[in-house]
Amino acid sequence: MPNLSRRNFVKTGSVCSVLLATAPSISHAVPKPKTEVWVFQGSENHALMEKCMETIFANGGFGPNAKTVALKVNAAWERTPEQAANTHPELVDVFLEKAIASGMTVVMPEFPCHRAEKSFPVSGLQAVADQYGVKMIDLRSNTQSFVEVDIPEGKTLKREKVAREFLDADAVVNMPIAKHHGGGKLTICMKNWMGAVEGRKFWHVKGLHQCIADFSSFMKPTWAIVDATSCMTSKGPQGPSDDMIYPQQVILSKDQVAADTVAARLFHDNPLAVVNYLAIARDMNIGETDTANMNIHRITV
Repeated sequence: MPNLSRRNFVKTGSVCSVLLATAPSISHAVPKPKTEVWVFQGSENHALMEKCMETIFANGGFGPNAKTVALKVNAAWERTPEQAANTHPELVDVFLEKAIASGMTVVMPEFPCHRAEKSFPVSGLQAVADQYGVKMIDLRSNTQSFVEVDIPEGKTLKREKVAREFLDADAVVNMPIAKHHGGGKLTICMKNWMGAVEGRKFWHVKGLHQCIADFSSFMKPTWAIVDATSCMTSKGPQGPSDDMIYPQQVILSKDQVAADTVAARLFHDNPLAVVNYLAIARDMNIGETDTANMNIHRITV
């Protein structure tokens, strides 16, 4: 499993702690490499996602010997693609086409807020999944999918029940739409994990922003892909919103915190002052929030 924070989190973390404790001090530390982020911009969604997938495969794909991918879209709401409450199906269409053509088996688990029999078809995502023979898993009704896990670095969220499809897959891709959210201020990659767990009511009661960061210390995707083609700036997360922006961007990174930070700047000049879970993620060293420490590749498609 390529993701440290899933199958091998505790075992590998313990070994690393011992090695660090016994290693000799180094007076001249090697500079930390910058975090890679790609921002694709263009008027045509299929072309944007094709360039995104080309970049993924040019940078390691889904990992060596990977055969299975769990794709975490946002399919939570009974809203059309034009209303921008869910991941745009045109982007998912290209992802599934290219991933499957590379030999991957893909599943799409989601815990919808509206009923799956409404939200999945209206979003356009069910039709795309069906076209490629990909199973959309309704976690609201398939409660047997959930497995309780420890969150070793969690400060408030110490344990959570997570859909096993995300734990067992060789690769996990987080592919949310960027949009306004009343409680979280924005919902992008890190908050999108709430559709992968059973206990999200706890998150709202005990501290939404801390729990988002806590869970993101555990669940780190192979790739984060942000749909920033059309974005609601009010009345999120379900809308419909009267205040839309149309950046026509897809944002890609292996670091979900960096992807969220870059996407958040479409909404706020200083997102860390507004979106508390980003500042918490910075303080917990979960990912990069300083754009000066990122290589941001801006590519017009």
